[in-house]
Amino acid sequence: MDYKDMLKRVSQIITDSEKQNWIIIGDNSCGKSELLKELVKENEENVYYIDSVNRYMNIRNINVSEQTVYYDVTVEEIIDWRIRAENFNYKDSFGEQEHIERLYPEYAESLCGIIKEFLGIELKIEKENVDKFGDSIVNVYINGEKVELSSGYQALIRIFAEIIFYSEISEKEGTIIIDEIDEFLSPRNSAKILMYLTERFPQHRFIVSTHSGELVCHSEDCKMAILQENEFQVLDSNDFDTMTDVNVLFQKIFEEDTIENNDEMEKKLERLLELKLSHCYGEQEEKELESIKEEDLSIVQKVMYNQIRSWK
Repeated sequence: MDYKDMLKRVSQIITDSEKQNWIIIGDNSCGKSELLKELVKENEENVYYIDSVNRYMNIRNINVSEQTVYYDVTVEEIIDWRIRAENFNYKDSFGEQEHIERLYPEYAESLCGIIKEFLGIELKIEKENVDKFGDSIVNVYINGEKVELSSGYQALIRIFAEIIFYSEISEKEGTIIIDEIDEFLSPRNSAKILMYLTERFPQHRFIVSTHSGELVCHSEDCKMAILQENEFQVLDSNDFDTMTDVNVLFQKIFEEDTIENNDEMEKKLERLLELKLSHCYGEQEEKELESIKEEDLSIVQKVMYNQIRSWK
């Protein structure tokens, strides 16, 4: 099947599935981002698109005023700006001139509530006056302690803020498309993000791309579009309820032609993961893990490596 024909066919299948949630998986050259752009165009009347670069919250730009915020940016403008060739997968934007941080007073209460639900933490963003001339800085507090926002927290806050904005401005059912939804997220948060969004915003359907095995393993009732070169498969997430199932799938997707010399490393990682899960993981195993260079691992091996590191 021709590459462009393949993308159009997958886009048609996903579009025709109406309220079905979808997970799109493939390596970085398979056309995931192009497929998402095609889906944006196919669903342009009721769609919102969050690009992989839309993951930052500039604290210094956050508006903590209690005054009403007036804005005229539209969903259509935001999407049009994001899918332009010069911005797509490259430039963080929220329309041509607007910044989502300026709209913070409009969604602050909802956002802090969602953060508490999802992470179990109290988030506060407040202004602090630093001199008698009225100069001030913006501080972030988590459970009462002043902190610098990590990239993972910024990514979650940005995703939630964007969805709250779209839900309130559209006031109707829609399709929310998120590229690389697990970008900057820990394995634990990657595992639960999609199901949380589908439960918290049931009026929308979600189409996401990911490299996260944890997300696949913990997703229920989702269809999966697997892209490989000029071919595709449609699978059911309910058939992948263990990380072993997911690792086998990922190996087929990402390592079909690069399996030689991987067996020894994978056996080592499998052994370390099994020891971690059975609470028999000790100092010797930690030294083994530290000796492994993550940059030398395949995608499947990186999934296993990060599972070992993150599991408590």
